[in-house]
Amino acid sequence: MRPGPIIRPVRRARVRQRRQTFGALVVVLTSILAWQFWPSAGQERGETPGPGTNGNGRQSPSPDPTDPRAPIQHVIFLIKENRSFDHYFGSYPGADGATEGGTIEDCSATTFQDGPTVPLTEAPLILPHDLGHAFAPGLYSINGGKMNGYNCVPLGEDMMGYSQHSRKTLPAYWAYADRFVLADAFFTSMFGPTFPEHLYTVAAQSYGIVDNKTTTNVEGNYCDDDTEITKRFPIEDLTDADVQEIMALEKDITSEVPDQLIRIAAYWESTRTCIDIKTLPDLLERRGISWKYYANADSWMNALQAVRHVRFGPMWDKVQPPDTFLQDVRRDELPAVSWLIPPEGHPNEHPGSMTNVCEGENWTVEYLNAVMRSEAWPNTAIVIVWDDFGGFYDHVEPPHYDIMGLGPRTPALIISPWTTAGDNPDGGSIDSTVYEFSSVLRFIEDLHGLKPMTDRDRQADPLSGAFDFEQEPRLDPLIIEPRDCPS
Repeated sequence: MRPGPIIRPVRRARVRQRRQTFGALVVVLTSILAWQFWPSAGQERGETPGPGTNGNGRQSPSPDPTDPRAPIQHVIFLIKENRSFDHYFGSYPGADGATEGGTIEDCSATTFQDGPTVPLTEAPLILPHDLGHAFAPGLYSINGGKMNGYNCVPLGEDMMGYSQHSRKTLPAYWAYADRFVLADAFFTSMFGPTFPEHLYTVAAQSYGIVDNKTTTNVEGNYCDDDTEITKRFPIEDLTDADVQEIMALEKDITSEVPDQLIRIAAYWESTRTCIDIKTLPDLLERRGISWKYYANADSWMNALQAVRHVRFGPMWDKVQPPDTFLQDVRRDELPAVSWLIPPEGHPNEHPGSMTNVCEGENWTVEYLNAVMRSEAWPNTAIVIVWDDFGGFYDHVEPPHYDIMGLGPRTPALIISPWTTAGDNPDGGSIDSTVYEFSSVLRFIEDLHGLKPMTDRDRQADPLSGAFDFEQEPRLDPLIIEPRDCPS
């Protein structure tokens, strides 16, 4: 077994020293430019938020999962890449969407001034390049709640971030929204980017990590690559005053550009991309609840490859390629909990590199058709999200839960025979309850009687507006034919 590095906690004196030393700030600024702006680039401390916007304190039912009559026996958490709600569903009838967005007048200025409002243009199936979507671009896009800084993310000057899909370009996703639940208040767990966001999908925290890995030219990934480092808040050493200061700087991020970001980055330290945190698979394993994490090894999105005790322990056997999911469904061997992480390229819909959204939608259709044709469908709940906003416009201000986020909204589809009926074209509904990635974990925890892991999943709404277990389930599957995609 390959040992991982020892992570030594940073003492508060060192945090204060980094924050107060001007020379260190200059070094940090250089790091920010390299790490935080380019597109490829324990508990989280902060305020404890209140309940979701439904305000009714509802909890999702927790039927005995061993009872064959239990409504939900399989949960599938499908996580795609880099899209915002308004980019995919901003024009969906009845949803809280937008078809125009605010901008910043001059992104090179030291103080951002509001610019004109512009229409969201029709998004092509193949986008010419990626957009900035790291921690700093997330803060600048939100701009203290003005939601108008998207033209200031890297490569955002061509206004590609102010584009929008429709039923014409995303017919399958819109058909799922027509029939099931479209959640229009589902936020990303942090400001960005991919690596720490995916940690939230398994652990309801990111160990304070705020960025992707530094090296991409070494074989292996995360715990399998000793050269990889990233930045993190030393959350175990931050005082309440530190947290209040960081959150104030995040809220006021554009009053002094880039000085406010430099002050935030002064709190960061370097860490290996191989960490040990409690994950939901740990809780499931302990209780004998079946699970699998369907993801390719050595991919950006494989969060469990960055968790040392998983990567170098027996649970790694349950981290399997995505196409194994199809085999398990067809053999009636779908576990109680599945994470489904599409391969890189067309399937995950990450902008740039000639990725075709049509092909990505077809991949989703293939996997959902397999589930709906299977014996598992009557007792299955599927949650589809995209892992961060990708630099694309969204108009709804995220709640500021703690120093990590929340980040801009993700598209979110909740699919099951048991979803709440409503006024969408095929009987589906809009769910405006406030969710984040931890809400899916909380739903699974409640379903199986598991205790929460962090403040995030402890307070998260467990998808309470998405299901109605008192109604008759709609068991007829929605089988969608894949479409021909232009190259």
